[in-house]
Amino acid sequence: MISLVPVSGLDTDLAARARFDAWARVLEDVARDEQGEDHDAWSAEELRGLEGSASKRRLQVLAVDGDEPVGAAGVIAPLLDNESTAQVFVAVLPAHRRRGVGDTLLHWVEEQARDLGRTTLHAETQWGADTDDDPFAGWVERHGFGSAQTVLRSDLAVHQAEVPEQVVADGYRLETHVDAMPEADLADRAFLARRMSTDAPLGDLELDEEEWDEERVRGEDERTRAMGRRVVSTFVRDLGTGRLVGYTSIQLPEGTPHLAFQHDTLVTREHRGHGLGMALKLANLRALAEALPEVRVVRTWNAEENAHMLAVNRAMGFRPSGRLRAWQRHLGRG
Repeated sequence: MISLVPVSGLDTDLAARARFDAWARVLEDVARDEQGEDHDAWSAEELRGLEGSASKRRLQVLAVDGDEPVGAAGVIAPLLDNESTAQVFVAVLPAHRRRGVGDTLLHWVEEQARDLGRTTLHAETQWGADTDDDPFAGWVERHGFGSAQTVLRSDLAVHQAEVPEQVVADGYRLETHVDAMPEADLADRAFLARRMSTDAPLGDLELDEEEWDEERVRGEDERTRAMGRRVVSTFVRDLGTGRLVGYTSIQLPEGTPHLAFQHDTLVTREHRGHGLGMALKLANLRALAEALPEVRVVRTWNAEENAHMLAVNRAMGFRPSGRLRAWQRHLGRG
């Protein structure tokens, strides 16, 4: 008999912490099965660091058969924007598949999303680079989800890459920060985050521009620190206005000091065509090598339709290492 047990990283007693750790292990074991040892699952401590957010509500359950964990699921509901949507995930350990566990967990996430007033679900599948075909598409499509976007995962072997000195176009200046940036620039950082939420290709995903202000930026920085992650970011400043008009950021988890993750890269539309994207990424790689020399690989994700950024990454030496597909479903009234 399958039971669903709520879990939260905010719970502090030993039994609750053990349940949360078991939930995180299920996610890691499933990721390992789907992607191999080179998977992208987050550690239990990183997942704990995400909780307590003022911008998102997280609901999570561990599926158990007796006392044995067999699956995990979660709902992530934005609270400041996109309030009709929810990101959902379902994971079932390989030995317990085809027994209805996934259907039970999916029913749970649907009900939670409905209770939160959400009408659109977003989900993801991930797999290795050896095939273009999503091995999980059949199950996802049978449950009413449609493919909304395909994303290429790419890796750069940093210790083998030659990073040239970067030259920024006249009228601009590059500025790099490790872990924190000046308070005076937080308003510009919030503006860039708003633009990033819709400037990046979204495929068929139905998403509105995100609401960002200085307080939300501070909150996200606090959660990144709580996750135990180091951050190296480079910004480009328009010397004519004094405003930041682009940025790129790389995060390094405590648990994988050899593997860093490329996060957002953006140059606002008004300032494109000056080679600023490449200049930002090269400057940030050089800063990463100086600040965190233990990093051996940088991993990034780009939508297949983002031809420009894919070309930039190929020119830098990134090579395909996996794929991710974003899925979308509109909920009925149930």
